[in-house]
Amino acid sequence: MKTTRRTEVVGHLSEEQLDEAIDDAQKADETRLVRRLCFIKNVFLGDTDEMAARRVGASQPTGGR
Repeated sequence: MKTTRRTEVVGHLSEEQLDEAIDDAQKADETRLVRRLCFIKNVFLGDTDEMAARRVGASQPTGGR
């Protein structure tokens, strides 16, 4: 039986602050940071770890760490 895992997200940043952090990381050409922030935003918006990892091009085990 396959189960999906949801991560509890503690909102230290608002969605607007997260968007701003993503924009700043893109301007600074911080590709890895952009992917991580996008993963966090996707989970924040309700994706499972697996789906959020898939959206940013990472494996599900990587997303679950």
